[in-house]
Amino acid sequence: MEMICDLTARYIFLTFHNKAGCRSHSRFKQRIAMSPLPAFSASGVMAAAASGAEGFITSHGGDIDRIAGRAGLAPGKLALPTDMLNLNAYCRLFTEAAKETQNGNLGLWFGQQFQPQTLGLIGFVALLSPTAKDAIHNLATHFIYHQSCTHTRLVRQGNLLRLEYAITDPTITERRQDAELTLGMFCNVLRYALGPTWQPEEVHFAHAQPEQAHEHQDAFQAAIHFDRPTNALIFRDVGLECAMPDAQPHTLEIVKASLISLSRNGYSTPHPHISFKEHVLLALEEILPEGGHLTQLSARMNMPVWTLQRRLAYLGISYSDLVETTRYKQACVFLQQPENDISQIARLLGYSETSAFSRAFRKWSGVSPRTWRQQYMPAPSFI
Repeated sequence: MEMICDLTARYIFLTFHNKAGCRSHSRFKQRIAMSPLPAFSASGVMAAAASGAEGFITSHGGDIDRIAGRAGLAPGKLALPTDMLNLNAYCRLFTEAAKETQNGNLGLWFGQQFQPQTLGLIGFVALLSPTAKDAIHNLATHFIYHQSCTHTRLVRQGNLLRLEYAITDPTITERRQDAELTLGMFCNVLRYALGPTWQPEEVHFAHAQPEQAHEHQDAFQAAIHFDRPTNALIFRDVGLECAMPDAQPHTLEIVKASLISLSRNGYSTPHPHISFKEHVLLALEEILPEGGHLTQLSARMNMPVWTLQRRLAYLGISYSDLVETTRYKQACVFLQQPENDISQIARLLGYSETSAFSRAFRKWSGVSPRTWRQQYMPAPSFI
């Protein structure tokens, strides 16, 4: 408990003692009452998410300076946990590390050893919550202040709960390592509350099944499914009313306010209220494997079909054009991933037949999927 209190105090201190100087308490109250500022164009994540990455990567044979340089991270950028990292560079850090160490599961195991106490303010938002259920709820609702352009949601499915996670920035395509390490981090929050032997029922990943996928089952001790609409932990709603070991409701509110204050004052780029079009695009990507029909989208967005059609029409958006554009964009991403064969990509995009996908892709690009892949697929790697 004393360690948690000490670490929490350090993070709150860092929140307000920055390069611009310490802000007064009254100024802090004013900022908390303000509405969120618009999101910046670049997505970001607090550097606490990379705590221990330097030592972990080095211990696996990686040259951290060379890897960070290729990822676009300046030396020393990982030092201060409340600094912001470019989210794309953060994802590339682990992708490049996996390539250099020839360990495609490096992100998976980094997440498994990552303890919530080192995740910064968002980690304490979970740890200081009253119960385990409050911890995962607060994690889902406040993660956007820790990492922008990100979808997190806690959904009930009968007696099961699903904690979803997905990066929504379309410019970030190298997502596998991040997804695997982040779900490991989430899992460790529940292990902290319920004991080290706690395990989910299922783990879903949006990316295709990689080599050495048996390690994923070893890591999570659960059924693993790839090529799913989104990344998610699926677990039983059992024992979640137990108290968190370090629950401190009053301190929790201060930590929440500190996290939100950081995000509103330029240290982060989150904006929890994404535009309607961005919401549609995110939901559409998730339902494409199911066919991408308008009725499926309306159900996913919990919105009547006629309301969805009206709002799209108001924006001058044709749903059929939106589906085609999204399919083409996703097809180009999938074709650059060598583990996906053409028939598998067709299924991921909602086509019942590979030939239908091939005809559509030729219409979009002027060449067949196979020809496009030969022209644009990057050099082979160990990812």
